[in-house]
Amino acid sequence: MRYLGSKTLLLNEISQIITSCAVEGTFCDPFGGIGTVGSCMKKQGYKVITGDILNFAHYFQIALIQLDAPMEFAAIKKKFLFKDNSEIEKYMNTLIASKGWLIEEYAMKRQFFTLENARHIQGCINCIEKWKEKNILDEQEYKVLLASLIQSFDKIANTAGTYYAYLKKYYRKALQPFCFELLQPIKGKRGCCSFLMDAAKLIEISNYDILYLDPPYNERRYGKYYHLPETIAIGENPCPMGKSGVSTPYEICSKFNKKNQASDEFEKIIRMARAKYIIFHYTDKGLISTNTVRDILSAKGHVDEFYFDSKGYHTTKKTDECQHHIFRVIV
Repeated sequence: MRYLGSKTLLLNEISQIITSCAVEGTFCDPFGGIGTVGSCMKKQGYKVITGDILNFAHYFQIALIQLDAPMEFAAIKKKFLFKDNSEIEKYMNTLIASKGWLIEEYAMKRQFFTLENARHIQGCINCIEKWKEKNILDEQEYKVLLASLIQSFDKIANTAGTYYAYLKKYYRKALQPFCFELLQPIKGKRGCCSFLMDAAKLIEISNYDILYLDPPYNERRYGKYYHLPETIAIGENPCPMGKSGVSTPYEICSKFNKKNQASDEFEKIIRMARAKYIIFHYTDKGLISTNTVRDILSAKGHVDEFYFDSKGYHTTKKTDECQHHIFRVIV
């Protein structure tokens, strides 16, 4: 899934810095997002603990990181006589709804999806919610199906990368047919866990070998930029407003999104952190100044610094080149 702040292009560099600290142990990513870095570290053999405050991101983390094997979906297979999970995927791809809130609000009124794709997506939403109501899905199976649905429709969404705006004309990928595919868990060390939890609380509850901190850099609220995935994740029947179709005010917001609170919150979590190594991933364009970061981290331990160039957030019109700044702290 395309995600603000995703570190896909920097995974090799991040991995090298982390493995320079320790080649095994517990790795905590409390700002875990959709699990990009956590998945990479799980694959390399770390016991990974992740967190996020958004439901849909938490569902991705469960599907990719917390699970050790694909879900069984035993009740669904029994009811429909499906032999394996591929038959569930095939069934989901036959579903078409004639009407529904996603069709009306995000295809007919706002062109986030073509009408044909919206009908398929709505059919999947209706089916998953119906299965949940009839108790033929357990809680984890429900979350994995929704994360898989979000991942699948993001591939054909008519957007530049977030759901805060749609493109004026249907882009090439948006004209491709919707195809439901189940997310597959990353193979790695067992016992990984994911939490729907504020980062400060997750940092406070345990000791970690490596604490990886990748908080928001600016005032963009992820809840608004990803309102549609979050609406689907919480099972809300929305009342969209405005051109973007944001269905609720989405007050969920990290203190790192607020200029007058970000530095104090950073100092708080560093002070309470119980880890052998801290990796702080930021940008010099962020709300917390570089000098402030250095001062706070230096009080915790020995600090090394690394710089990497990468493309930042972009639209079809403009790409923002940004420089990632990674601090490694030996506590």
